[in-house]
Amino acid sequence: MMIPIIMNTNFTRLAAIDEYISFIWTSRYYNTGDFELVIPVNAKNINLIKKDFYIIRDDDENVGIIEDIIINRNEDLEETMTVTGRFLQSILGRRIIAPQTNCSGRLSNCIEALVNSCLVNPVISARKINNFIIDSSSFTDKIDTQFTGDNLLETVSEICMVYGVGFKVTMNSSNQFVFKLYKGEDRTYDQDENPWVIFSDQYDNLLSSQYEECYKDISTAVWVAGEGDGLDRKALWVSSGETGLGRYEVYKDERQIQSNGGEIPLSDYNKLLEASGKDSLTKYTTAFTGSVYFDNVKYREDVFLGDLCVIENQRWGIVVNSRLVEVIESVDETGEYSILPTFGI
Repeated sequence: MMIPIIMNTNFTRLAAIDEYISFIWTSRYYNTGDFELVIPVNAKNINLIKKDFYIIRDDDENVGIIEDIIINRNEDLEETMTVTGRFLQSILGRRIIAPQTNCSGRLSNCIEALVNSCLVNPVISARKINNFIIDSSSFTDKIDTQFTGDNLLETVSEICMVYGVGFKVTMNSSNQFVFKLYKGEDRTYDQDENPWVIFSDQYDNLLSSQYEECYKDISTAVWVAGEGDGLDRKALWVSSGETGLGRYEVYKDERQIQSNGGEIPLSDYNKLLEASGKDSLTKYTTAFTGSVYFDNVKYREDVFLGDLCVIENQRWGIVVNSRLVEVIESVDETGEYSILPTFGI
């Protein structure tokens, strides 16, 4: 049973809601999660539920921010209040990346620098969120890119998805919002440090499956065009090496990437264009999706959000490693608890 607890903007716990009609709690690895709570309309709940108040659970580290409240009365004169919102990660969506920012170096350093400049230690004091801090991580993947006016949440989400890194914003005992990059554990056959987590028709925990190979959206060579006009426009090819019939070309307009009148040297500018082109290189894709059953595998005990798991259909001879990228927990009107996982890259 999931028990939502309401907390005000001073971080005081007001009350637990143990009588509700339904409750949905969705956690995501690459983006902000969200929730929906449906409760009866009464004086207690009307006084308790306010915009910007928080919803927490003692068995989950995520914190929800109440954003929308809808009170409804149906034809049977039944009144309900639907409370929805997103988790603390959504705070990043309140900021854009401004002014122009160049990111070059380690993945974790670049993302944390963006968060720091937008809301932790910004130049403009009005942008600062006083209780927001960063718990530094170390991911050594290198990136070269430039941002101007991009939404911070969308940018962090997109970068994390490319590199398989998750991010979260939790609340510590001092009521600080803590941003942290993290990576799920590898629980596949490729390692022997962690117990394997396997969803398979052999173990009766793979309820349905679908395998797909897709070749139509291949791009093996990208013509990236940056600043300038006509023949004077800065541009270059980025290729994965295929030739002849195996070469699939696409065009990418990156005019917004600027050298600021030569302030950024041409060699560094070309690195920005090259990095953008590499992000657009694709080969044929495979996808193996399925409905799984959490029974012999326990969520938050055997497997956690972001972990790499094994999904296999032995009858087809297909085995893939897939990351747990979303988990929807819900309790319906009958009080039945269910969990719906989504696997991805």
